[in-house]
Amino acid sequence: MSEIVWLASYPKSGNTWLRVLLANYLRDASEPADINKIFVGPAASARRRFDEWAGVDAAALDPPVVDRLRPEVYRCLARDADEALFMKVHDRWARVDTGEPMFPPDVTLGVVYIIRNPLDLASSCAHHWGMPLATAVETLCDSSAAARDVSKATPEQLCQVFGSWSDHVGSWVDDSGLPLHVVRYEDLAADPVGCFGRVVRFCGLDYDGDRVGKAVEFSSFGELQRQEAAAGFQERSPRAPGSFFRRGVAGSWRDELPPHLARRLAAVHGQMMARFGYAY
Repeated sequence: MSEIVWLASYPKSGNTWLRVLLANYLRDASEPADINKIFVGPAASARRRFDEWAGVDAAALDPPVVDRLRPEVYRCLARDADEALFMKVHDRWARVDTGEPMFPPDVTLGVVYIIRNPLDLASSCAHHWGMPLATAVETLCDSSAAARDVSKATPEQLCQVFGSWSDHVGSWVDDSGLPLHVVRYEDLAADPVGCFGRVVRFCGLDYDGDRVGKAVEFSSFGELQRQEAAAGFQERSPRAPGSFFRRGVAGSWRDELPPHLARRLAAVHGQMMARFGYAY
């Protein structure tokens, strides 16, 4: 039996980048990992895994029943793993209708929570979800937001409830009670070696400075864009009008987000933004 490290984030906050970094670190190969083969662990919303371990087609069950079964599915995955599992999570942390945490603490090693300025997230989410910028802003402010519409285009995914951006952050950082390491996207961009090195240590991996440096080099944004241009990227939403790895620049909201939409986000999320050093 092993334990799970939850790689948790609101969508488009840097989760994929972190998984590529981990893949390159764990592989320790002489060339960059293929971005279409970065499976350092299953996604928490992967329906195939759920169907396999629950023994029933998720589509045949009501959503509360699916949620009720998810903790046991994760226990099964941990039980059969030989080493730590790194599981991507976009759901907010929550309890199922029985009161049990959806992400069971008894098989959890820790949570790496990746957070990104919601002012930057707005344009990135709008692009990824294929929706108007104003609609994406309202989604970031919606406490009932979920990936129900996205799941129709990608039926291999279970429904994922995000809540608003502040809901999502608070659920993992304040409510989960799990061992936690917060990574700001902006810090990872500014100091990838130092920031990723701290992730390696938090996850209990053997630390090697040279391997960290190589993983960072092999996971550069330019390398990710190069690979996507050459072979595409399977996690790109079919609704997106362009590439998955679009800009990746901290502070890009200043030339992408109209002032009235920036004010809307700041009005709703100002307290949580200030807590993590995001100023408007």
